[in-house]
Amino acid sequence: MEMPALSAEQRRNLESQARSRINSKIDGISTAEMDLRHAIAAGDVAAADGAAARIRDSLNQVQSGVTVLRSLDEGASPQQIARTWFKAQMNLPVQTAAVSADGVLGVSWFHVITMGLLAIFSAGLLAVHVARMRRANALVDRLSHVPGNSPALSTAGVDIRSTTRMVDVPAVPATRNASRGQEKEAPAASQASAPSARPAKPEGLWKGKLRVGAIFDETPSVKTFRLQAPQGGPIPFAFLPGQFLTYSAEIDGKVVRRSYTIASSAAQTAYVETTIKKEDGGIFSAYLHASIKEGDLLDVMAPSGAFTFTGKEAESVVLIGGGVGITPLMAAIRYLFDTAWPGQIYLVYGSQTTEQFIFRDELEHLQRRMNNLHVAATMARAAGTAWMGSEGQITAEFLQRSVPELAKRRVHLCGPPGMMEALKRTLREIGVPPEQVKTEAFGPAFGAVPPPGRTIIESPVPKNAEGGAVIGPATASIRFAKSGKLAPLPPDRSVLEVAESIGVAIDYSCRAGTCGICKTRLLEGKVTMEVQDALTEEEKADGLILACQAKSIGNLIVEA
Repeated sequence: MEMPALSAEQRRNLESQARSRINSKIDGISTAEMDLRHAIAAGDVAAADGAAARIRDSLNQVQSGVTVLRSLDEGASPQQIARTWFKAQMNLPVQTAAVSADGVLGVSWFHVITMGLLAIFSAGLLAVHVARMRRANALVDRLSHVPGNSPALSTAGVDIRSTTRMVDVPAVPATRNASRGQEKEAPAASQASAPSARPAKPEGLWKGKLRVGAIFDETPSVKTFRLQAPQGGPIPFAFLPGQFLTYSAEIDGKVVRRSYTIASSAAQTAYVETTIKKEDGGIFSAYLHASIKEGDLLDVMAPSGAFTFTGKEAESVVLIGGGVGITPLMAAIRYLFDTAWPGQIYLVYGSQTTEQFIFRDELEHLQRRMNNLHVAATMARAAGTAWMGSEGQITAEFLQRSVPELAKRRVHLCGPPGMMEALKRTLREIGVPPEQVKTEAFGPAFGAVPPPGRTIIESPVPKNAEGGAVIGPATASIRFAKSGKLAPLPPDRSVLEVAESIGVAIDYSCRAGTCGICKTRLLEGKVTMEVQDALTEEEKADGLILACQAKSIGNLIVEA
């Protein structure tokens, strides 16, 4: 089967068509690869599978264009090239021709040897190409394997003088969790308003070690910690923009846990970043700033949180933040930029000084590249600086001037509790419906118990001669069904505190009722919970309680 005779014009047309096909399909591979990243980040298995299929199809189309170019270059027909490739793939023997004294089939030995060398060289190139195709397909298969669990609720530790991440749930369940960078000593975990942002149960959390790949100084008191898989490759979990990690470490002989938002884009799979402010009196933030260096391994639990925005929840969004509260908002902006989201994004930010304006340079850069990003910032104190923008607090007038038709847009708030309460009132006054406002605050949680890491109980549970707990006549008792342990339950102690005192393992993080890690099932009895932001109405109806908040004056049986 020979290559048909072609005129110069026909050869040029064929070559042009082949190159056009190759270029268009290479663009298709890039588009499908980005769609695959986004589908994995959003947990959309069907979309991931479709994107992977488009990558394979585009690779095949590129191969067909290359075959045409080879055919034109070598003078062999496409069928011959395809047959040779097929035999190589199937390891079939190549039929040899009869050899004469003057060469093979009348062809001189010089030409035979030359063509043989060329064939060996071509086979080597083809083998390299096949190996690359196999690696590409293996990568596509691995990337298209999306974990079955949705991103889960996470946690945070309460530090008496540090801040606590709290989600305020309006009429509709609010979304997501804490800001990348502040010592979220109690991250929030309220229910997401969009199905794609709904967190999974805590049992689905990934736990393991991540390596600190780099550390960046954002401001004099804020650092970004970039975390990577210890052995390289993609991070071992998927997450939504704005979810958070929970770190744990032994500090001064006590296990301390803290949660910090993943501030890098959810479309980025090579690393995750948390931006952390060194808080006055903050145990974990001081430890990270002073002791952690590049190359260190950190114990991590992820992902958690429901204060997310992926672009599916609304056609436009208003992001309002104060101080380190900008971090989850920045995570959303980065993701929306990576996914080329077409909706309008309004960021309204308040900082104490220009020196404490986190991500200022990056925001200026993004504004030049995103026609749909609008940034309005105000500094509480700008005297003596070159700041030419607004000064003072975020007021109703500043909001209305910065965001047109504010009452019609979805709003995400994140900042210190005092700022949050004031802004929620302001938004109500200017006509923003409460169900459009999703909030998450940094600050001490109401009713918060002592911070995590406190493993010594000042009043130990009394034991009898056999080592069992002594139940007094006027004291309620609690039975842990799985552990088979019984203990007294003083009215001023939570289920979690009693569990810790007798060695019953209940996972936790924030100890403030906002993260949801300590959910457990109440089998018998009634409890009161001062803070229960992390429980949905369905979970309450199903008997779930927050061990860190649950107290009772009556007997209880819990599942732990």
